[in-house]
Amino acid sequence: MEIIRHLNNEELTDLTIESDQRALRPTLEALPDWARASSERSEEFWQEQRSVVWSRIASSENAPAARLVRRSPLLVWSAAAALVLLAGFMLDRGSLAPAHKAQLDPDHELLLAVERAVNNDGPAALDPAALLAEEMVQDMAARPPIRKKEPTHEN
Repeated sequence: MEIIRHLNNEELTDLTIESDQRALRPTLEALPDWARASSERSEEFWQEQRSVVWSRIASSENAPAARLVRRSPLLVWSAAAALVLLAGFMLDRGSLAPAHKAQLDPDHELLLAVERAVNNDGPAALDPAALLAEEMVQDMAARPPIRKKEPTHEN
């Protein structure tokens, strides 16, 4: 142990690798014998191995579906409860929202005032002038249009 304390990182790494190689050497040397022994097994053994593996695969594939079927009513009820809570929360929040005050737009107010003034017939003192203007417009509409003769330009 005292020797390990005085080794630098590189020497310590080399020592670890050498120790691992010594530990793995018997396993690697026995590997060909194990391969031969496994190939010497009967076909019945391998068929049994395949059936066990396929049964494990089938049971692992069916297990999540079985769990889901058992849990599906629970999932449906919890989802419904969450939706009801969310809807209640949203309805409650809607009643707490402050009412927005309408902002007055000065341009809009000016347009409304102009519209009211145009729709208003004007003061009573200007009624005779309005009548005179209407008569002039009607008189102009009744007369045939005046055609001016175009001057002829000779070159």
